[in-house]
Amino acid sequence: MTTVASPARRGFLKSSLVAGAWILGSSVPMLDSLAADEKSQTVSPFDFWLSMDATGLVTAYTTVTNLGQGTHAAIAQIVAEELEMPLAKVRIVHAPVIKQFHRRWPPGITTFASAGFHSAMATIAPACAAARQMLVQAAALQWQVDVKDCIASQAQVSHAATGRSLPYTDLIQAAALLAPPEKPVVKAPRDWKILGQSVARPDIPSRADGSVVFGIDVQRPDMLVAAVLHAPRFGSSLQSVDERAALAVKGVHKVVRLSNAVAVVAERYWIASKALQLLQPVWQDGAHASINTADMRASLLQAVAAGAGKAFPGTRAQHTEATQTALAAASTIIDTTFDLPFLAHAAMEPLNATVEVTAEGAQVWLSTQSQTDTQTGVARALGLQPEQVQIHTQHVGGGFGRRLEHDFAIEAALIAKAAGVTVKTIWSRENDMRAGYYRPITASRVRLALDQDYLPLALRHDTAGPSLLEYSRVTNSPARDGFDWSFSMGWLGSSYKFPAFDTRWTRVDFGVPCAYWRSVGNSQNCFFLEHTLEQAARQAGQDSLEYRRRLLQHNPRALGFVQALAERAGWNKTLPKNHYRGFAMNGSGDRLFSAHIVELAVVKPGQFRLIKITAGIDPGVVANPKAVEAQMMGGTLFGLTAALFGEISFKDGQVEQGNFDSYRLLTLAQTPLLDVMVMGTGDKIEGVGEEGPPSIGPAIANALLAASGKPVTRLPLTQAGWELVV
Repeated sequence: MTTVASPARRGFLKSSLVAGAWILGSSVPMLDSLAADEKSQTVSPFDFWLSMDATGLVTAYTTVTNLGQGTHAAIAQIVAEELEMPLAKVRIVHAPVIKQFHRRWPPGITTFASAGFHSAMATIAPACAAARQMLVQAAALQWQVDVKDCIASQAQVSHAATGRSLPYTDLIQAAALLAPPEKPVVKAPRDWKILGQSVARPDIPSRADGSVVFGIDVQRPDMLVAAVLHAPRFGSSLQSVDERAALAVKGVHKVVRLSNAVAVVAERYWIASKALQLLQPVWQDGAHASINTADMRASLLQAVAAGAGKAFPGTRAQHTEATQTALAAASTIIDTTFDLPFLAHAAMEPLNATVEVTAEGAQVWLSTQSQTDTQTGVARALGLQPEQVQIHTQHVGGGFGRRLEHDFAIEAALIAKAAGVTVKTIWSRENDMRAGYYRPITASRVRLALDQDYLPLALRHDTAGPSLLEYSRVTNSPARDGFDWSFSMGWLGSSYKFPAFDTRWTRVDFGVPCAYWRSVGNSQNCFFLEHTLEQAARQAGQDSLEYRRRLLQHNPRALGFVQALAERAGWNKTLPKNHYRGFAMNGSGDRLFSAHIVELAVVKPGQFRLIKITAGIDPGVVANPKAVEAQMMGGTLFGLTAALFGEISFKDGQVEQGNFDSYRLLTLAQTPLLDVMVMGTGDKIEGVGEEGPPSIGPAIANALLAASGKPVTRLPLTQAGWELVV
């Protein structure tokens, strides 16, 4: 984590009593929270990470959105661990969207990059550690004993020599008067008692019984609901619309025109949706109105064949001349061209936002991963200052990167302003799928030069596709010297060793908005790399895992991970006739590993059945093993669905898919036995959320290569001549 460069602005941790609650401040350098405006002298009770009320209930404020992945449960474990108190006395609340909670990474208040647990350990953990030390110190002062002889446990402080103890609730007032420690001592993982254990998620009951409030569930007094229709082609604009039939529908209040869309505001969603179908909008097509998937594929394949792309900027990562020399002298070259389609995020909760606009500002209730960018975007659209826009973060019914964007929130704000009342804007499933952002369509040519022992000499990677960084509105690292760095993910910093490496990218744009998709470039590049290595293993006449071990001799942690996963999956056991296995790994140096081993059966040419999937992950440090296991399951199925069926295709400029009948999801009947191995062999927190999708696709492709002898060069598998059967 990066810390703020100017500690002088930050002050020290502050402690105070507000309305009977002890509140511990956040202005300390190691908490990595940006200070408020220097000109402001006001102090809000929300300027803090942690509070404890008179009953001993602790409330911790987090900048991590509850996306359903269980991170809030892990954050509660942090609080209970550092404060030495029961989990039942801990409450996790999303922090208000104010500058005091902004972070350098992830920027502002944002949830992505598998950074949730890491960011909580960098913020909430030190605050809790400071509170524990202050409570112990308060007890020691009251008893006039050495603080080293006092122990915090089960929400009380004890002094063993005299048998005395006091609950935290009796120490709050005294602790609040003490100066907080400048450097709170956070526990090392080896000393954890609550963290590192599998504990129940407190949000599961409400998710199971339907009482949890997602963005789409928000209700406000006198609220109306809007349905939206976007232009059928990207880049098109609204020219005119006949409102008469829609306004004649009972319950319809207003038709709102936007630059590339039209909305109907009504008393109920279905009224608005019905009226929307009565409009007769006229659209003005843009420059890319006639795009077709076949033409896009042809352009991308031509670009990677030409190999004239921009080199990744950075001499330490690029070995252009050495790679050229190796390719010219290699005994064997594995040369494969791949292409992958646009993919939708397809979250189960459609996009929505509820907005109330007044003369003083705006309030926004929504499911989002990107609170700060949403606040800024809505403020700009309404002509307000960001401080005038209050974001109310709700539970999220699936994000996967789509809710990092805030286009739907801006639309909702403009609609509410035009309507003059509070309006909940809901995108239909079809609108969500046809007017959204996608994972970029991509082609890639990989040339792997091998020596006489079939070990890599160099790897040349030519890739082409649209830049997601040009379209995404997320505050994140920009393109580097014009190079979209997401196309290098999974290549640079790989766990495998390549003596020379050269990666190049050609920008080919089709006017289709692209964005971060769960695991970003790793979702594509892991497929390209692992399927190439599988072909090299076959050239060498070696077992898949044995070949990978040869490339990991420099990386003992990765070797241990691969060996453990192989044993878990029974890799060396004899398979029945027509059964095949495939392995693939997504690794980041010697820090983070995730992998899949797939067993499948070929029923007849072109058809296969999934028998078993064994997934594994080593994220360095594990907060809650069962939660990590669940995340790997979800990520595996997310990536599996994409590999089997996922494709957004275009015909005459329009998206052909609109709902789950045409954009298929994996069903329960199609899901095989799924076993997850969770390891924690490191001492640094790396993250989990994006590690499920990358390696499941290539693991299946590698098993199919073993079955047929033919590489899988196109996804989804339905486009490569393979069909999943039950």
